[in-house]
Amino acid sequence: MKYNFSIEKDIRDIKGDETLVSFIGVVVSIDPSTYMLVLDDGTGAISVSSDTLYDMESILRVIGNPYKEGGQVIIDSEIIQDFRDFNMSLYKKVQQLEKEVYE
Repeated sequence: MKYNFSIEKDIRDIKGDETLVSFIGVVVSIDPSTYMLVLDDGTGAISVSSDTLYDMESILRVIGNPYKEGGQVIIDSEIIQDFRDFNMSLYKKVQQLEKEVYE
């Protein structure tokens, strides 16, 4: 059995040719007619197709398949996790420390 693992990325680094990506972002826009969410992680914003509509300013972790449509990258979500009590500023500090150590 083959397992697919997601690659954790900043939204600005998602190009649309990856197999499976994950990121954490804040809901900044909702389109209830198409069930599309726009999430922003501080590095950029991206559209995410969803089966559920979440509240504005919800913090979500998305795992999904990116694809390009009309020059725009869209995430076809497989898993969306509600990170309601997630400390986004602490997460950004940890990411920065990881970059400093490993790059």
